[in-house]
Amino acid sequence: MGGTVQIKCPNCGIYNTNADHCSNCGTLLSYKKRRELAHEAQEKKRTEREETRKQTSPSWIESGKKSENPLVRVGAHISSSIVIIVMAIGAFFAWLFTFLAA
Repeated sequence: MGGTVQIKCPNCGIYNTNADHCSNCGTLLSYKKRRELAHEAQEKKRTEREETRKQTSPSWIESGKKSENPLVRVGAHISSSIVIIVMAIGAFFAWLFTFLAA
């Protein structure tokens, strides 16, 4: 199955045999590698957008934890603790129901 493969360069039109890059202009010829690079670029952009969003508009709990007002800081920490406790109880019940169903 490993025969020769000729790929026409989309940039300069030269046919290349068994090559990932054009021998004339250096353009990437492998469609698989192009898709991988495009996917990596999209993932990087998505990550950057997410980081920017987090920095520009943090949740009220996160902004409350950094507040100068001690009452707001305490309230944010208490709210965060309540969320964690509720999630832990929910996870316990999910585990319990799964365990009992099995």
